[in-house]
Amino acid sequence: MPDVLMSLLTGLLGLGTGIFVVLSLIEKPVWRLMWAPHSNRVDDVEARKVHAILKRVIHLLPPTMMTTMGTASLLVIVLLIQAGFTLAVISVATLFFAQLGLIVARLFKDIRGVDDVTSDGDAIAVRDGLGALTLLHHRGLLMTLSTLIAVLTLQILT
Repeated sequence: MPDVLMSLLTGLLGLGTGIFVVLSLIEKPVWRLMWAPHSNRVDDVEARKVHAILKRVIHLLPPTMMTTMGTASLLVIVLLIQAGFTLAVISVATLFFAQLGLIVARLFKDIRGVDDVTSDGDAIAVRDGLGALTLLHHRGLLMTLSTLIAVLTLQILT
């Protein structure tokens, strides 16, 4: 497989993983909201703080990640073609596209759940939106990291 193609794909997946790690660390105080948005173990003040931080980056990160994952998608397709649709490359592509599809299906709804709610507004709306977006970010982290590991493994094996 061409080294440039694999290097670009690895770099894009690494960038995506890095962005999701940073988001995950920002959201760490409210991780419980992913599974229980109304949990009393996360107080409203902390939820509002994290919500306000996400609202500041919500118009920068989605386009950045869409460009990154869109380019990675094209590279995976090129990789499939250049590798002759081998089982190993089909497996990597399936892993990537299946997870990406699940994320894209919820992406705009979950972004609006934070973007359309003021941080000092209704606490339930803040918590619900924040919990959904935090979960989506963790799914994105799983997607980029698992695909990165698969691509690195593919490089080692070929």
